[in-house]
Amino acid sequence: MLVQDIMTPNPVTLEPHNTCGEAAEIFLRYNFDVLPVVDEKNKLIGLFTRAHIIRAYLNHKPPETKVDTLMIKDVVKVLPTESLKDTWEIPVSTLPVVDKEGILVGILTRDDLIRAFYSEAGRIKDELTTILESAHNGIVAINSSGEIVTFNSAAERILGIKAEDAIGKHVEDITFSDDFFEVVKSGKPQYGQKQVIGNTTIVTNRTPILKDGKVIGAVAIFQDISELENISKELSAVKALNKELDAIIESSYDGIYITDGEGITLRANSAFERITGLKESWVKGKSIQELIKQGIFTDSVTLQVVKKREPVTIIQGIGTGNKSGLKVMVTGSPIFDDKGNVEQVVINVRDLTELNNVKMQLEKSKELTLRYHSELEHLRNQQLKLDNIVAQSTEMKKVFDFAARVAQVDSTVLITGESGSGKEIVAKTIHKLSKRKDGPLIQINCGAIPENLLESELFGYEPGAFTGASKEGKLGMFELAENGTLFLDEIGELPLNLQVKLLRVLQEREIVRVGGIKPKKINVRIIAATNKDLEKMVEKGMFREDLYYRLNVVRIKIPPLRERKTDIPPLIQHFLRKFNEKYEMNKKISPEVIERLIAYDWPGNVRELENLIERLVVIVIEDIIELKHLPDYLQASINSDHFQVSVSGIIPLKKASEDLEKQLISKALQKYGSTRKAAQILEVDQATIVRKAKKYNITNEARKKIKSTRDKDKVANNNK
Repeated sequence: MLVQDIMTPNPVTLEPHNTCGEAAEIFLRYNFDVLPVVDEKNKLIGLFTRAHIIRAYLNHKPPETKVDTLMIKDVVKVLPTESLKDTWEIPVSTLPVVDKEGILVGILTRDDLIRAFYSEAGRIKDELTTILESAHNGIVAINSSGEIVTFNSAAERILGIKAEDAIGKHVEDITFSDDFFEVVKSGKPQYGQKQVIGNTTIVTNRTPILKDGKVIGAVAIFQDISELENISKELSAVKALNKELDAIIESSYDGIYITDGEGITLRANSAFERITGLKESWVKGKSIQELIKQGIFTDSVTLQVVKKREPVTIIQGIGTGNKSGLKVMVTGSPIFDDKGNVEQVVINVRDLTELNNVKMQLEKSKELTLRYHSELEHLRNQQLKLDNIVAQSTEMKKVFDFAARVAQVDSTVLITGESGSGKEIVAKTIHKLSKRKDGPLIQINCGAIPENLLESELFGYEPGAFTGASKEGKLGMFELAENGTLFLDEIGELPLNLQVKLLRVLQEREIVRVGGIKPKKINVRIIAATNKDLEKMVEKGMFREDLYYRLNVVRIKIPPLRERKTDIPPLIQHFLRKFNEKYEMNKKISPEVIERLIAYDWPGNVRELENLIERLVVIVIEDIIELKHLPDYLQASINSDHFQVSVSGIIPLKKASEDLEKQLISKALQKYGSTRKAAQILEVDQATIVRKAKKYNITNEARKKIKSTRDKDKVANNNK
């Protein structure tokens, strides 16, 4: 055990400015003898005791005397990871427990140590008693005087004497053995001693108990011989049964192969040797895994039977011998012991070579399917792990699936979407999944750099190109991104004069530095992003049409957060975990807050959500972030048109997504009355609505409500 296992955490403390009078009140209230003194960071700086109070009183010091003028400053302290054994050696009644930075984390007293050692001693005693009582053999121990100190349940059963009638008496008084006490006197063991006690004959081993080289007692371990005779009879019966079983196994025309529950081969009949060409001596005593490694078998039905705990049939190949390449059908059946464990596996072997071609085709198809599935899963997992991507919604999964495909080619990409929706993350994903991933990813915000500096930043400049220019010249972003990717964020802010130059770069794949005349070839992939409507800007003459078409080779549109509500709960948890780690906190968010955040429209999208979570983690004092902590614009009631998820507590994200999906489909069917209209509103295929409605068993319920609504409408029309 360690100090941290038994210490008192978060003890009552004093601060240097506390007075003797205040300390006296705490001593009286809690009946403490010692109080640690800490600074404003909870770092231990001293100890203050009752004795200090008494001495202050005797020395006529006023109650307003500060504790830091009297406290013990040279304090003996321990770490929470120190062992109790080492701590016991410290001759101090009260020990403060501090971490490596000296921060007080607990208090440890001598009484705590005594209680811990006493509890451990009791536990060890209980364990030893349990072991002795669980032993099948009788166990009797005596001390150096010959008095019985241990007498287990098996000894009671074999000798017919109660432990309470034996413990404390001399061993010779209970006619257990006249020679047992001789072991204590001589210090020599006695093995295999046969002894008759009443109607019971036992075989016993007696051994002296030594401590520091001195005999302090003896122990006898004995067994009723009659039990061995019964075992001998059982062995004879088992031998006869095995002989009959051998005859049955050998008479089988089918091959029979038997392993234990661990896959070790026990036997194989002559029919198995005939069918497979494998001798029993080659496989007996060897594990199935070993035989597969050696190429004797291509697969193992045994391992599948042990795993599934039920009969299994497979096609298995023979990899060696005069029938190498043979395909056989094997059926394995489990045999269970009394505890339900697989004790043996009996395998029936039949020669079915004609199934070989079919089996090979099935295996190839299965391997191909598994490989494709594995590759797709790997690609998806790799994609979503980049940059801590959180994408639960179908919309964002489609975005990243498309980004992963686009990454494999070198086309120019235009990413559109509202501010804060994740355009930069998509751009980085494309780069990291592309063949240029080992090259640089250079990012420049076209709206954040003054127009007079943007050209030199993009294209670089020659030495002395303008006043204040470096004598050595400067590389531009295009040159820095050589063999990599250049991400032009906020491309809609690019001035018209620079749009012409960018168009030339896209067409000719070459640049000319500011102040230069010689073009330079570049090998750079362009990814552009904007939150503006470039088509409208083209119509207004604010963006060149030819450049727009050059950029818009492959377009990825990122939906705003309000259109992918299922991403909000996992994003909340992701940002909460991120800022908890950053600020070393453990804040949690109530379900009501999550519902309120789901209902909000998020004009600032993911960036706004991230900033909000960081602000809440930093400013909220309580451990749970609740509705009252939200900003005023979120405190106000949410428009009833917004659909909210209702949950009773924290649930798995997959379950939350399914609940949201079910409620959305049900609400759409009730409101619009048809799967076609519901699919149009929810922006999915009609077949998806039909399938999902059937999955959640909401079709009939929705239709009833639709019919009820239509009937009411008919009545209203007739009344008119």
